[in-house]
Amino acid sequence: MTRFTVIAALLLSVWSDQAQHVEGNFFSRQFESKDQKDDKSAAPAGASGALGSGAQVGSVISFYDGVVYAKLVNNNRIPLVGYGVGNLKHEMVKGMVSSALQDDKKIVMIDTAHASKNEHLVGEGIVKGVEKLDKTKPLEVHVVTKVWYTHLGYERTKLSIQDSLESLRPALDHEKVNLKLHVLLHWPRCYANVPWMDCEREEKMLPDHVKEAGPDPSLDPDNAWKESWRALEDMYLSDEYPIASIGLSNFHLKEIEQVEAFAQIHPHVVQMNLWSLLYDAHLIDYCHKHRIHVQAYNVIHGTISQPDQAPRAFRHLEKVANELSIEVGETLTPVQVVLSWLIQHGVSVIPRTTNVHRLAENSAVALLNVPAFNDHQVETVAHAVEAYLSGDDLDDIHVSVTFHAVSKDVVLYWMGHDADENSEVRIELLRVGDTFDETTYPTHKFRAYDAQNKDIWTEHDITANYGEHLHIEL
Repeated sequence: MTRFTVIAALLLSVWSDQAQHVEGNFFSRQFESKDQKDDKSAAPAGASGALGSGAQVGSVISFYDGVVYAKLVNNNRIPLVGYGVGNLKHEMVKGMVSSALQDDKKIVMIDTAHASKNEHLVGEGIVKGVEKLDKTKPLEVHVVTKVWYTHLGYERTKLSIQDSLESLRPALDHEKVNLKLHVLLHWPRCYANVPWMDCEREEKMLPDHVKEAGPDPSLDPDNAWKESWRALEDMYLSDEYPIASIGLSNFHLKEIEQVEAFAQIHPHVVQMNLWSLLYDAHLIDYCHKHRIHVQAYNVIHGTISQPDQAPRAFRHLEKVANELSIEVGETLTPVQVVLSWLIQHGVSVIPRTTNVHRLAENSAVALLNVPAFNDHQVETVAHAVEAYLSGDDLDDIHVSVTFHAVSKDVVLYWMGHDADENSEVRIELLRVGDTFDETTYPTHKFRAYDAQNKDIWTEHDITANYGEHLHIEL
């Protein structure tokens, strides 16, 4: 078992003692719609095949209007596929959010933060998006926002959330929007040893009304976030604020465990980076036991967005993408493979992009078309992602080729990618009837010269995918 095999088991096994028993292995699951008789809430065509059907997980996963959701412990729901706009250039936010909501993508969860200062643009983008849609009922849209560490403490946190709500007001008040707000504490504190965190300067730069609302959280870092959690609880429980769930981001297990000692409400959502998801099995176990939903951020950036960091691991991901592409009948990318690997284990993803084409590729509609992974594919992706995080690349995989000299003697040359005669490399002399086995890569080229006359030759492109075998008659 790999580390992710253990974590996946925790994520997809029984979520509480009262939950329905899970049968089958934890890499497959049965997704049930909210109401199978209601066409609007039923799973998309083929979705049960795409997301697995070998186990039962009751209401943990559900479909509504073609979107896949996870059910939270408070009986609210949250989409498994979102879009992160926290670092997006402000001039792009409105248009990209609007595009995300359209029926060809169905991305109805937007992840941002108060510190990003773009929540008003998110709200405007939601309004723009729903007004382009031809819907009679309000569109359910989820916004995940976060309270920055400068606003830790009870009153400062309330100010942050009130500011977020005011920024999202155009969407909250729009007749075609049913906005669900999820509020997380972004960090448990400002860390003086983190280079990009400038605690003292950020405190000085705060508006006076924030400073006057409560003390500098760095004066009591062990308790400031606890006061913030109390504020989240009070605002969540109040009918005055439309908050669907509350949670934590970038918190260590020891801090999350402290919630039990003082809180009325456990976190509904915990947001973490991919490293924590893979390497902190105790944190995942804790989330499992307390039915806390896991969201993963920074999944693509720093890993497969830079294939050269682990080129052999990337080829393994390409192999899985090729296998799934054949199954579904359309071309899938390694990025889609990694994102699907997570959502097929019940983990929400919030990939970022500035490209509309990439937005469509990584959308809820596209990712729901990815077939269910078999156990070997799950293991392969887990190893590949771990290779990116650890810097320890995987063993290489190739295309295996058998060259067969059928009618005459030939001399076989490798030509690389571009068939450049100046870089050709002599491989082997093959007599009539001989075969020669070689390992190579997709798109590489070979040339077979007539052994008696080098002016006569045939060129052969490697059209197979990683892990496949190709037979070429010469």
